Order: sequence, then C-alpha cells, then structure tokens
Amino acid sequence: MITTKCKKFKGEIENYLRNGQNNFDVKIDRAFCSLKLKTWLCKSNIIKRDGYPASHILLVLFVLPLLRLKTVNSFSNKKWHHWSAAGKDTFYRFKTRAYRWRSLLYKVIVEISNQLQFNKEPIEDKYFIIDDTVFPKRGKLMENVSYIYDHSIGRKILGFCVVSLGLFTGNGYYPLDFSYRVSNRRHEKSPIVDSGDSRSISGQMSHEAIHNTKLDLALRMIERAVSHGLEAGYVLFDSWYAWPSFIQAVRNIHHELHVICRLKDSKTLYEYKGNKYRLSALYQHLKKGFRKSNRTGLLLKRVTVTMPGGDEPVIIVFVKGYNEPEASVNGKKKQKEPKWVAFLSTNIRLQASTIIKKYTKRWACEVFFKESKQLLSLGKDSSNSFQSQVCATTISFIRYALINYLNAKENHMGFGILFEDLADETATFTYAHRIWQFFRGLFEISFSKIFDLFEIEDDFQSFFDTLNQSVSRFAPIQGCET
Repeated sequence: MITTKCKKFKGEIENYLRNGQNNFDVKIDRAFCSLKLKTWLCKSNIIKRDGYPASHILLVLFVLPLLRLKTVNSFSNKKWHHWSAAGKDTFYRFKTRAYRWRSLLYKVIVEISNQLQFNKEPIEDKYFIIDDTVFPKRGKLMENVSYIYDHSIGRKILGFCVVSLGLFTGNGYYPLDFSYRVSNRRHEKSPIVDSGDSRSISGQMSHEAIHNTKLDLALRMIERAVSHGLEAGYVLFDSWYAWPSFIQAVRNIHHELHVICRLKDSKTLYEYKGNKYRLSALYQHLKKGFRKSNRTGLLLKRVTVTMPGGDEPVIIVFVKGYNEPEASVNGKKKQKEPKWVAFLSTNIRLQASTIIKKYTKRWACEVFFKESKQLLSLGKDSSNSFQSQVCATTISFIRYALINYLNAKENHMGFGILFEDLADETATFTYAHRIWQFFRGLFEISFSKIFDLFEIEDDFQSFFDTLNQSVSRFAPIQGCET
C-alpha cells in the first residue's frame, strides 16, 4: 500500500490520542490499538492510495457523535483542525466508496470475542438475536429508499428497513451483521440501484436488499456468523419471524443451535396428541391447566407439539400476565397487552419458566436500537448514496460494540453512562482548546506590538514557543499544534 505523505497529526487525532492527560482519547486510542483496527482495515481492503489514511478518516467519523456533531459538514464548519485538517470532500469520498464493510465489522467483533474470551462462556448462555428496525428518511432522491411499514407508528413511511443480527453474552450485546431490505413501493423520484451481481462488493448489499426477503436475509446472517466461528446456543426472535420453515432452516445450520421465539396466531397447525390445532384453538383446549411459576410470577402451561414439515418435537409455552417492555413513541396509543401469549422452544429439555427467562434476553436488541439511534447516530446519515448509508450503519455498529467492549473492560454500570462520560471529556477538551486559541492569538499580537514598539529585531517566536511549552504541560491540550 502506498499513501501520499500527509500531515503527521501534530495537533490532530493520532498524536493527541496518545496524550495521557485526556481520558477519553486514551480510551478510544487504546481500544483502536488493542482491537487492531488498522490491521483489519487493510485486510478488509479498506485502503486509500492517496491522501489521508483510511484509519484516520474512520477515526474522525467514529468520534463525531462523541463531539456532539451530527454530520461531517458540521465538523468541517467548526474548523477543528486539532482533530483533522481533512476537508469534508475527503470524508464524503470515503463514505461513498464500495468497501467491504461487512468484512471489517466481523473482524472487529471476532477480535473482541477473542479478547473477552467469549468461547469460555457456556454456549447455553450465548444468544443470536434477530430483529429489524426502520430508518425514516426525508430525501426522495436517496438510492434504494422505499416505503416501509413502521410497526412503532402503525403506518408506512419513506425510509430503509434494516435486518440485524446480534450476539448477547455475559459481556453485553454486540451487533454482528445487518442487511437492508427494499420494498416494492417507492417514490417515483427514488432511484433503485442494483448492480445485478451479488458477488461484487459494490452490488452485494444492494442486490440483497432488492432480491431477498427478511427471512432470507436473517438466515444468511446466521450462517455467516457461524462460519466466522461465533457460537451461540439459541436464536431469539419475535413473532414476525416465527415461521415453521424458518425455524427448521435455523436448526439445519447447526445441530446445537436451538430456537426460542414468540408465536403468532396464524394458519399454522400444530399436532398435539394426534390432532392438529391452530395456536388459538390449542390455547382453548388447554386454558384450564395453567400453573403459577414462582420464578416468573406468571401463569404458565407447557405442552409438547410437532410443527408442520418437521419431525422433531417442540415446546409451546402459553403465558398469562406477560408484559413485554415497550419503548414509548410520541403520537402512538399504547397497545393493550393480550390476555395470553405463546412461546416456542426447539429445546424440549427446558422448563417453561426457563424459556421465558431466555426469551427476555431478546430485549437487548431493542435497547441497542434505541441507544444507537439516540446517541450514536444510527440511521441518521442524510447522504443520497446507498454506499454511504451502509458505511454509516457499519460505523454505528462498531461504535456500539467498542463502547460495550470498554464497558466490559472497565465495569461501567451502563452504556449510556459511559457514553456521557466520553462525550463530556471530549467537550472539556474542545472548550479548553478554544480558550487556548484565544490566548494564543492575544499573546502573538502582544509580542508583535512590544517588539515593534521597542524596535527589537529578534524573532519573538522563540519566546512564544517557550511560553507554549510551559503551558502545555499543565493543560489538557498537549499534543495539538499550539
């Protein structure tokens, strides 16, 4: 790899991050170094032949939410050259390039897995979680944008649907993979980009989004995660994905991989004691046999049935009094919880209360979506380029994984607390730098006027350098160009 020599970050990110007087920068710098981000960028072929290195640009994009900035344009307008002297076009070109973002994300997660020793945790305590979310968009000229049904508000909106796969362990939740899904209904001005070849880097995400269902996308993500050596004992998902064919396909990926999901009352017929019942009919047949669980405080009924098209028995648990956490949404009337719900488990050895306890781990994905959207700019990219959207989503996923990695290393109480600490430390630096910039200009003018007044021919810059070195030892701005 050959890159043009650029300014060696004197006063910019790389040197400043190595300044031990600023905790935020040390944390991020150490995390990037320990997780070998530069190595994984090169091995994912995310490189630049000219200009600023890819690692520098990625680092700037990574810290934008921690600087309380929403866009690259906001960063460029502030002219914070102590962070980066690169122009906004440098970042735009980087985001719109067809890079192997999925490969980078997996390499980072696998490195985290190795360092936190996920393999030493019991496999039954690790969960793959499948879920999807909607990114609302206003731009009709965005590539592949379409009308998506948003369950949180109960209507279709213009935007993107993203199916994600995450891994929940004792160390927290780590997003592994994602795929975009494009519907057939779109605005007449919205362009659809399809390269036609799913094997090409530039066309893979776009081809998947157009030609695959959410079930297909979810199944492929689980297969990729397993192929990268990531293990889990269960796959958790809500009732939308609870189709017998999908459940059987997940079981076929690996014999130790079981499914726990919530069921919906569809036309699916379950065989129970030689008779076939729809879910609601099966509940009516068993509704008098409920028992209260001491572990959950819920009324439960556990039965063994057979799904259509499958030979293996599965467990269905009917539950009364179950209330799933729900994020409040402005303008939406809170849904009334049903009188009963049902869950399915392909592991017939589990007790009813254990199935409920394990299914509740799925809420970690909902927390991830909420925190990432509010704090890490997930789904907030406004570029018309589909490649830019993929880049922004990948960086948001890496942000969340890296902060959870720091959580596991430093034993913080929560994701939000650590984020606020990092952002506050960043704001402290930014404010200190602005103060020093003011006094620096004042000192330069003062020295210049004094030397002119007394007709001193010496260069006052040496006096100014001495002052600068003395101050920088005690200020949280050491390492910047001042």
